[in-house]
Amino acid sequence: MPEPPGGHAPRPLRALAWLWFLLAGTIAATAYIVLPQNQLTNWIFPAVNSSGAIAAIIGLSRNRPRNRSAWTMLAAALTMSALGDIIFAGYDLFRTEPPFPSVADVLYIAAHLVAAAAVVRLSHHAGRDSMLEAGVLTVPLALQYWIHIIGPTLHDGGTGLAVLVAVGTPVGTLIVLFGALRAGLSMEMRKVPARLLVAGMVAWFVPDAYYATASLNGTYVGGGWMDFGWMLFPLLLGAAALHPQMPQLNVPLHVSTNILSVRRYLVVIAGVLTLDGYAVVTADGQTRLVAIAVLVSAALAAIRIRRPLRDMGRRATQDALTGLPNRTELLRRLTFALAELPADGSSKVALLFCDLDRFKDVNDSLGHEAGDRMLVTIADRIVASVRDDRDIVARLGGDEFVILMPGATEADTEVVAERLVTTFTEPIVINGTELYPSVSVGVRTTDDYQADPAELLRDADAAMYRAKSGGRGRAERFDDAYAAEASARLRLDTELRHALANGELLCVYHPEIDIVTGRLYALEALVRWQHPERGLLGPDEFVPHAETHGIVGQLFEQVLDQVLAAQDEWLDRFGWRPPVAVNVSPRQLSDQRLVPIVLAALEAHDAPASALILEVTETALVDDAIMTGTLADLRRHGVAVAVDDFGTGYSSVSRLADRHWDALKIDRSFVAGITEDAAREGVVNAMIALAHALRLRAIAEGVEDEATLAKLRELGCDAAQGYLFTRPVGAAEISRMIEMSPEWNADPAAEIAVVA
Repeated sequence: MPEPPGGHAPRPLRALAWLWFLLAGTIAATAYIVLPQNQLTNWIFPAVNSSGAIAAIIGLSRNRPRNRSAWTMLAAALTMSALGDIIFAGYDLFRTEPPFPSVADVLYIAAHLVAAAAVVRLSHHAGRDSMLEAGVLTVPLALQYWIHIIGPTLHDGGTGLAVLVAVGTPVGTLIVLFGALRAGLSMEMRKVPARLLVAGMVAWFVPDAYYATASLNGTYVGGGWMDFGWMLFPLLLGAAALHPQMPQLNVPLHVSTNILSVRRYLVVIAGVLTLDGYAVVTADGQTRLVAIAVLVSAALAAIRIRRPLRDMGRRATQDALTGLPNRTELLRRLTFALAELPADGSSKVALLFCDLDRFKDVNDSLGHEAGDRMLVTIADRIVASVRDDRDIVARLGGDEFVILMPGATEADTEVVAERLVTTFTEPIVINGTELYPSVSVGVRTTDDYQADPAELLRDADAAMYRAKSGGRGRAERFDDAYAAEASARLRLDTELRHALANGELLCVYHPEIDIVTGRLYALEALVRWQHPERGLLGPDEFVPHAETHGIVGQLFEQVLDQVLAAQDEWLDRFGWRPPVAVNVSPRQLSDQRLVPIVLAALEAHDAPASALILEVTETALVDDAIMTGTLADLRRHGVAVAVDDFGTGYSSVSRLADRHWDALKIDRSFVAGITEDAAREGVVNAMIALAHALRLRAIAEGVEDEATLAKLRELGCDAAQGYLFTRPVGAAEISRMIEMSPEWNADPAAEIAVVA
């Protein structure tokens, strides 16, 4: 049995206080009906009703519900109704005929209004389906009330005020009953207090309705069944307030897909059939025959639809392979688990997102039938890993399972998560093959009843992927820091897409200088983001995100267009196009659209292929398809290719020998310190020699002083790039530098021609 909010099992006497109260009150109410009416027994009636108000106040104080305002109003309604009963008992005590309407009637009407406000407050998050189902029950009830009560009352009643009070009181009760049904059905009557609440409202409405006629025609006699119904009302509501589940009586804030289950359907249809049966009993003549026909047809329709409804409900809420709840049912149950969270944060709702590691290998090697058998076995293992029947195991699809743990603590989730990642190491034998499955688990907990179920599931999924990236076969917890990172990534993605659409990306250029002649060898284009709030951002802050989120291609196209547009201006102004190197992501090299995009851009600007150099990182060398496909195709069209950051990757020298390159850029981490460190000098010297042996140009990055430049000249390096010459600057500053450097103003195309 799960622990209640508060983390400790309640003392048996306190936990059953609601039941003892209900039994004692029912015995007292029965005694009032059975015993002869006298001055003593007449006070049982107000005493029982007052006990309901007192119980509601005690329950409100003890259980501290989250919807405190609704329960406060219910306690107030019970108190006003009890005061009305005391006033009537006073009339009996002094043998005085009460006026109609009296002060007690005013209190009764006020009690109805306050109770109506309470159930509205209690059910204001209830969904449309619950409203329709509550209407299905209350509309025929209202019709019966009109036919048998209001009609005769209006025909045979007394003064207008008396009729208004007599009719208005049960109408108010009917409204309260509708609200209580709406709240109870939205919570699917899952908790005992919900059932007690609805039963109490029914017990209130029925005697109220019949009292309207009896009070006007003088047929009401104390000590009858109507008095018993009036006493059941406060007893049932008082018991609901005392029940330990009372704080969990909350309508879910997030309405999930409502599946009309067989149980829910039977509750609604039973109410309708009961009302039809009442019509049969109370009607006469031909009207009774019509009522019987309606009752029989309604009963047959209810029986006919029961089985198809059960089958549809099973398909809509269960996974066909494992029989576990599916995503729809998981989210529905998660909404209730959140609604039932205690206000003091003493327990949480936990989601454990489980994904099998390398399950695709099983399907690919053994077939999907074997994969399905493995999934069924895995489902059984997960079910065996949770806390008895408190936790819900669902299958979302494929090899993804989720465990919902209502009323959990952090320690509970740790135990279950550890059990999952350890028990899955036991082998599974399928078709004679021994398999050793493992699972990655993402854990998400919350004590926020307002949390969005879909977002919680997404967070658990994100934590699971972090577990996979961290080595698989392990559990990771979604924490606030990770949430902040996820939010920042989402914001960055949105802002970067807007930047691409609004032209916020710009290029700066870093010259590469020929060490021997001093001429401009090329310009490297570096992208920057002019962020509207954060200012100018370097590529490290957004290019990796663009690569992982599939928009680096758009970024490349914008950079390429800006580069060629700048070359157009330099051509018009100086009569030549300085070659420009543009960085290409390894992810783009596997895109078949890259070559057509580059060639189309060159054609649009009427630029020769020699005006462009594409720089790729050393990691691109490991893929044969890229080397013999994309890069070879680019070079066949005359576009030069340079290996960037050489020495920092993991390529082999044999890859360089394949001759798909034109230049080798030595990373700044090797160049720094070559004037003082003989070992570094030797490494750079070897790189330069390797480049020349392969007939590639050697370009050194990170040159920041004359001594380093002199050493590179001594080692035979071809070109240098670094802050010694300038920092990356805009196209306008490059134009000024070209004007001030006549030695640059020469066509270096012959120096960078593609080697055949």
